[in-house]
Amino acid sequence: MRRTRPLARAIALVVGVGLLVGACAAPAAPAPSASEQPRGGALVFALWQEPESLYPFYATQTVSGLVSDVAVEALIRVDPDGNYLPQLAREVPTLQNGGVKLEGGRMLVTYRLTPDVRWSDGTPFTSADVKFTWQAIMRDPKVVSREGYDKIDEIETPDPVTAVVRYREVYAPYATRFDAIVPKHILENVADVGKSDFVRLPIGTGPFKITEFVAADHITAERNPNYRIKDRPLLDKIIFKSVPSREVAVAQLKAGEVDGMWLLLEAQVPELEKLPEIKILSVLAARLERLEFNLAKPGNPADPSVPHPVLGDLAMRRALLLATPKQQVIDKLLFGKAKPGNSVIALGWAAPKDVVQESYDPQKARQVLDAAGWTPGADGIRSKGAVRASLRISTTTGDRIREQVEQILIDEWRQIGVELTIRNLPSSVLLGTWSGGSPKARGDFDIAMFASTPGLDPHAHLSLGYQCRNIPQESNRGAGSNHSRFCDPQFDRLVDEAGASVDQETRKQLYARAQRIVNENVVKIWVYNNSRIDAFRANVGGYRGNPWTSAVTWSAEDWFVRR
Repeated sequence: MRRTRPLARAIALVVGVGLLVGACAAPAAPAPSASEQPRGGALVFALWQEPESLYPFYATQTVSGLVSDVAVEALIRVDPDGNYLPQLAREVPTLQNGGVKLEGGRMLVTYRLTPDVRWSDGTPFTSADVKFTWQAIMRDPKVVSREGYDKIDEIETPDPVTAVVRYREVYAPYATRFDAIVPKHILENVADVGKSDFVRLPIGTGPFKITEFVAADHITAERNPNYRIKDRPLLDKIIFKSVPSREVAVAQLKAGEVDGMWLLLEAQVPELEKLPEIKILSVLAARLERLEFNLAKPGNPADPSVPHPVLGDLAMRRALLLATPKQQVIDKLLFGKAKPGNSVIALGWAAPKDVVQESYDPQKARQVLDAAGWTPGADGIRSKGAVRASLRISTTTGDRIREQVEQILIDEWRQIGVELTIRNLPSSVLLGTWSGGSPKARGDFDIAMFASTPGLDPHAHLSLGYQCRNIPQESNRGAGSNHSRFCDPQFDRLVDEAGASVDQETRKQLYARAQRIVNENVVKIWVYNNSRIDAFRANVGGYRGNPWTSAVTWSAEDWFVRR
């Protein structure tokens, strides 16, 4: 929905507010001194999930970004303090520096690109690659989303280091787009990227290049000899080693078989903190663990117009929320090192303080189900008409905490008359793509438990995850990540209006109202918001935490190992 306020007023409002005015490049954390920067060697990093794809526009797993981020770069990225920083762009376009212009309800964004950048194969990076990236996203039926890119009319390339992006309307979160650039010279004649080597061995401009992907064993990233930053990266290679579970990763970290590991559980931290040879990196993040309800009748694919026989009832979803002991999960399984989740956005300027979910109250849950006509049977499990209150939950295999949460839910929900069974799947299957047959993408599930990390600007997360047009289905060839199959026209209007405003306070209020609608409909149960915890051997250095990315590898060019 377009803004109705006069454009001159919009420009006045933007002065002093938000990215469009003057996002300045904040200084990065100080790098180690020369004496602390040993060069060379390999770092072995344990992964307890395996990426299905390393192509950024197909990837649906957090682990995919963790690996591909060492090789594939963006025009703009976000630093730990929430500042937009240029990466392949030379500066962040703003109204103040002339990089953003508002003209008659339209918007022009001019990216001045970093000169003398080369792809890892030595080919020069140019504005043609930026334009090609947009074209590739728009024409490929298998991309996860076209959010924001579908608002672009044209990209002009007046010279090799200038790309002018013409939006047909004001699109406030423009800096979140082009978060990965792909090479024209490699892909322009590839008919189906999904069938090419690129999905496992992407060519990028980053500090490393992916040279080997051995399924269920390891992925190798070697130093990019054409990387533009002198004396970076420090390492010769990073080997991402596949392990079956977090517990195995911890054991190998303690034994020195790996140098680092991704995403520890809070319960694993106290023991590791006692070991001088291990260092913990803990970052308060926007990461939310959730129970995602499928509001459509499960199918392959699900038809969003047909309600789920059990979860299609709002009273049932509300009762399940009331019967979910979030604090108990946090205290028992996470050593109290998390807080109950309450809304879609947990951290940052768009996180609402007054949008909350109802607290644990199983007695009230039973009353809600009684009033809605869900009657207990002889075995205690409720039914309504011919529908039995029996549900199946799925999460990623190899995750002990999630498996323990499932057991708690089985016990708690049975107390209110709901039967819960388990069907866990590998991450690459459950969280995979529409074309790969992912149950989550296709809607062949009841409840899915997983986590996601919204970015600094929440627009894409709210749009992709909740707007009607982003329900994956045959008509859009599986694009979008609204896996709950939730559809509310008022929500859509609020998010569209927020994305078309350049006033951050207006956007904040609109997003809060949209998040309240999600909660009122109990689309998901926000189980907990916690820190992202990674671990390294004490002889590893150069890593830094960043709450705005789920990939600890965001600073991999500075990593080093003392042997």
